[in-house]
Amino acid sequence: MSETLRFEAFSSMVEPEFWSGLAHHKLHSARLDTARAVVRGEFSGGRRHAVRGNSTEPTQRLAVPARLRVNQGAWEAVQGNTQQQTGAVGVNGYLHNTNTIEEFKKRDKGELLRDAGAEILEAIRSGRATQAPELLWPFLLLSFADLKKYHFYHWFAFPAVTADPPDMATEPPAPLSSFVSRSSDLEHLLTTFAGTSVCAQGAFVARYYPSNADNPWRVGPLSEWSEIYGSGKAEDGGIALLGFVDPSSHSTRPGWPLRNLLTWLRHCHPEATNVNVLCFRDTALLAGGPVDGATLVQQCESIVLRVNVTSVVSLTSECQVSGWERNEKQKLVPRIVNLSSTMDPVRLAESALDLNLQLMRWRLAPSIDLAKIAGTRALLVGAGTLGAYTARVLLAWGMRKITFVDNGRVSFSNPARQPLYDFEDSLDGGKPKAEAAASSMRKIFPNIDSQGIQMTIPMPGHSISASEMDSTRATVARLDELVASHDVIFLLTDSRESRWLPTLLGTLHRKIVICVALGFDSYVAMRHGVYAHDDDFGPMGAPKAADSSEAVRLGCYFCNDVVAPTDSLSDRTLDQQCTVTRPGLAPIASGTAVELLTTILQHPQGRHAPPAAPGANDSAGEFGDPEHQIRGYLIGFRQHAIVGQASSLCTACSPSVINAYRQHGFDFLLRAFNNTLVSEDAPHCAAEDGADAPADYSYLETLTGLAALHRQTDTMLETIEWSESDDDFEAI
Repeated sequence: MSETLRFEAFSSMVEPEFWSGLAHHKLHSARLDTARAVVRGEFSGGRRHAVRGNSTEPTQRLAVPARLRVNQGAWEAVQGNTQQQTGAVGVNGYLHNTNTIEEFKKRDKGELLRDAGAEILEAIRSGRATQAPELLWPFLLLSFADLKKYHFYHWFAFPAVTADPPDMATEPPAPLSSFVSRSSDLEHLLTTFAGTSVCAQGAFVARYYPSNADNPWRVGPLSEWSEIYGSGKAEDGGIALLGFVDPSSHSTRPGWPLRNLLTWLRHCHPEATNVNVLCFRDTALLAGGPVDGATLVQQCESIVLRVNVTSVVSLTSECQVSGWERNEKQKLVPRIVNLSSTMDPVRLAESALDLNLQLMRWRLAPSIDLAKIAGTRALLVGAGTLGAYTARVLLAWGMRKITFVDNGRVSFSNPARQPLYDFEDSLDGGKPKAEAAASSMRKIFPNIDSQGIQMTIPMPGHSISASEMDSTRATVARLDELVASHDVIFLLTDSRESRWLPTLLGTLHRKIVICVALGFDSYVAMRHGVYAHDDDFGPMGAPKAADSSEAVRLGCYFCNDVVAPTDSLSDRTLDQQCTVTRPGLAPIASGTAVELLTTILQHPQGRHAPPAAPGANDSAGEFGDPEHQIRGYLIGFRQHAIVGQASSLCTACSPSVINAYRQHGFDFLLRAFNNTLVSEDAPHCAAEDGADAPADYSYLETLTGLAALHRQTDTMLETIEWSESDDDFEAI
C-alpha cells in the first residue's frame, strides 16, 4: 500500500569554535559588508545510539536527529583546506550576517529560501548538479553577532524543492541487510565505497547483482547513470538503485537530501518513475577496520526504499521551497547562542578590547595597521601621574608590552591623581610604584605583558660616590638593555635631568622617544629626532659635518638648552618638590603623547616621518603627518605645533655626546654625573689642580661647545658700548 514519502529534516549542530570564527570574520573581513559569504558544513550517515537497559531489559537502539555539522573548519574550507571526516559529505553554506538585530529580524526569510531554491534548480538544469551533487544540498545561515555580549543570533535553513503532488513510498522500507542475498555482499559494498570517492559526493547510482557472489556491486557517480542504471530494468540480472548518504537514523523516513535528489531525478531522468533508493547510513563503518559479514548484518543501518516519483514539473523559480529549521518544540523561530558564560574571561576581555579597535577600520580608518600598534613595546620612564595615564591610553590602543621604570613608592596623595593606584597601595610605606603599576595593568587586562623595574636613574649634577660606583654601573647597563629591547621610550619623570640618560640611550639605539612635561596650566608633548643610520653619528670621537643629514634631524628635549642639565632637586620648597599642575592637564598631555606615537606608527616613514608642512593639506599617513612638538595651554584652551631642528651643541643627542659615550662608556657618564670640570683642549680628561679650566662650565658644556659659545657671547657683550645718558635717546 502506497503512502506519502516523509523525510527527516536536518538539525544543525554548531561547534563553539565556529562562532569564534564568525566573530573574526565580522571584525576583520566583512565589517559592515552584508554580502553573503560561503562557509562549509558536512553530514554523514545516520546511526542509532544503543541505550543499555537494566538486567531484565534488552538494549535499545534509539534514533537521533539528522545532523548537519558546522565547525571551525567551515572557514578554512573556502580555501580548500578543510579535512572532512571519513565518509562525510561536504556541502556549501551561505552565510548572511547582518549588522543589527533589527536587520536580522526584518530580513525576508522567504526571499532567502526562494533565491537558494532558484540556484538549486539552475544547477540541475545546467547539469552542474550531476557532476557535483553537493550543489543539491546547500544550507543557509542567517545570523547577527553581538560581539559586545558574545551572543550569536542565528537561523539555519536547508532549502528543499517541494514535490507537488508528493512522491510516494510504494513498499515499506527494507533493511539493506535483508535486501542483499548474502552477508558478504555487504562487505563488498563497503569495500567498493572505500575504494572510490562516490560516497563523499553524497549521491551515486548502483546496480546490485544477487547472482554474482564475486562481484555483486557496481557503483558510480550520477554522471554514469546511463551506464549503470540504464533503463532501470533487470534484463541483465541486476537491480538498479539510486543511492545517497542518508543522515537520518529514523527507521522509515529518509533524510532531507533525498528531496532535492528526487527533484534532480524527475528532471534529468523523467523515465525513472519507480526507483529503488538506497539510503546509505553506514559511513561510520568506512572509517573502521574490516568487519566480517555476520557483524555487518547486526550493525548495518542502511535501508532500501521503493519510491514512485512524481512526474516532472516545470523547474522555475516559482517552485515552492521550504527548509527553515524548527526548534525543539517544532516552532519556526531563530536561536541564540550565549558564549559569554562558557568562554575564558581573559579571552573575552581580549576580544572586547580588539572589538573597539577593529570598529575603527569599518568606516573611519580602514587602512590602520592595528597589528603594528599592538606589537609595539613601550618603556615608560616614570610611573607617576603621566606614566599612569599614558599606560592606560597605550592599553586602550591594544599594546601588549608595557614596562615601567621608577624609583618611588606610592604615597597617600597618589591614588586620587594617578589611576593605576588605590588606597591599599599606599599603606605600610607604599608599594614600589613601578611594580604596583605593572600589577595594576595586569589586573585591568590579564593578557598584557607588563613589568615594573624599581630603578633610580643616574643624573647629571648628582654625584656618584665610590660606594655607589658598582650599583650605578649596573643600573646604566640595565637601562641600556631596557631601551634596546623596546620600540618606544616615554620620558615621563618629574625632573629635567632624569630624562638626560634615557634621551642619550634612545638616540644611540635610534628608538622613538616621546617626552611629556607639565607646567601649572601648560604642557608639551614632543618626539625626538632619530638618526637615519648608525654612521650618522660621525666617525668615532669626531662630530658630524655641519652639512650632513644631522642638519635636518628634529631636535630632542635638550636641544634648545644653552646650559647642561644639573641638579634641580636639592634645596626645594614643598611646592617645588611636588608637580603642582591643574588636575585635568596630565590626561590631556598623556593622551596627546600616545596619539603622537600612533600617528608615527601609521606613517609610511615611521620614526623618520617629517612633521606636517605649514599650510599642507595632504599627508602620507593614515592619521596625517606627526608633529614635532605639541604645546598646549589650558588658559584659552590653545594648542600650537612647533618644529625645531636638532642642535649640534645638544648635551644629550649631538654626535659629540653620542660618540663620547660610544668611545668612553661609563667613564664618560661618570664625568657627566659628577659635573667634572675639564680643559677645553682635552674635553675627555679631568682638569688637574691649577689647570686653566673654565670653572663656570660643566663637562657636558665643554664637550659640546656650549662653553665656547658662552665665552663668545660674553666677549661680544664686553665690546658693546652701552650709553646711559638721556641725550643719546632719539626724539620720536
